[in-house]
Parts: sequence; C-alpha cells; structure tokens
Amino acid sequence: MRRQWIWVAVLLMSQVACSQSGTETLSKAYTSFPKAIDPQCRNGKARIFDECGDQPTLFTTALARANSEGKVLLVEYGAEWCIWCHVFDAHINGGHGEFRYTYGMPQDPEVRHTQKMLEEESGVESVQAKTLRDFVAANFVVVRIDAQYAPNGKAVLTETGARKHYSGGLPFIFTVDGRAKFAANFNHDTAEKRRDTEVNWYRGYDRTDLLQQLTLMRDRAKAGTATGTGS
Repeated sequence: MRRQWIWVAVLLMSQVACSQSGTETLSKAYTSFPKAIDPQCRNGKARIFDECGDQPTLFTTALARANSEGKVLLVEYGAEWCIWCHVFDAHINGGHGEFRYTYGMPQDPEVRHTQKMLEEESGVESVQAKTLRDFVAANFVVVRIDAQYAPNGKAVLTETGARKHYSGGLPFIFTVDGRAKFAANFNHDTAEKRRDTEVNWYRGYDRTDLLQQLTLMRDRAKAGTATGTGS
C-alpha cells in the first residue's frame, strides 16, 4: 500500500510540473529588448514588440548590452500578430508541453486570436527545452524589431546589411557581429514543426535543429567580430 501511495505522489508531482511547463508561467531566462512595452503605444496590448519606439535606437542599446556581456545579438524582425514570433519566443525561453499564443493574420493584423496548443511529447522535450533555454541565456541578447507599425524598423535591416538576405516573411531572425554587421540568418524550413488539422493545430520547432542553427549563427557572429568582416 505504501508503494502505491508513492506512485500516486509521483504522478501528482509530474502533473503539476506539466501544468507549469507552458509559456505563461516562465520568467525570461535571457536578456531581451525592448525591456518594457509602453502601455500608451497604440492599443497597449503588444507583448514583445515596441510598435511605437525608435527601432535603430532599440537595436543600438541591445547591441551595446550584448557586447558588454560578451554575447551575440540575436535580432528578430517581426510583428505582434506573427504567430511564429511568439513560437520562437516560447521555445528559446524553454517552453514545452502546453503553449498559448495570441496572433493574427498579415492581411488583418488588428484582429487577434488566442489559442492553446499542445505538443505531442515523447519524454525528451523537457530536457531539450531546458538545454535550449540555458544556451540562449548564456550566449545571446535578443532584440525584437517591429516590422508592422514602428516608423523605421527597416532601417535596422539596411544598417546591418541584413536587407539583402530578407525574403519578406516574418519573423526574419538573424545575428550580427559586434560591429553591427549581418552574420547569419535562421532557416525556418528545416526547424518548423506543425500540424494543420482542425482538431489538432500546432506550431512549434524541432529543438535539436533550432539549437544547431543558433550555435552556427553565434559562431559566425563571433568569427565576424574577430576578423572585422561581419560576414
């Protein structure tokens, strides 16, 4: 009987852990910019993008922070309605299991939908999620540049040399070296995991692929700083 109660306790603890694995309960592990969203900006509902502020200034501030900490600046050029922007944010912060995203459509960005998504877990996701979270926190400062409403978001693409690598989709994720020059960009095609049925709709990333790509993007940025080429 005592053994049976032990297993019940273990089961209850695992259920609590699963309930806390969603993105809503995780505090930020990595340093990110903007540090705060102005509640007076537009409708005040943005969560991760500054839709009103000066984007080059935001970029410069984040780069200075990355350089001071010996880290690489990871740039996410995107928009608040962009679901994959929120997917990326959740994954690099260690989210797994249950996700809740608020997103819209590019043709009607003002209309937002909130949806809970469940990941089909095999048992290794929590370990992979923590590894990814720790890696990002140790190696990157993240800056999010608004592509939708901020007046000069594209200026960051131009100034860094990233614009010639930009195909038009969001998010466009890339690294720069310490001199603010484009180093490498993220390839969504190999990393995205998705299910598109009405009853089982999901958006996520292959964490192994994501970690491999981020490692390469970091290394190219470090190499650019060392050689002074930024390429």
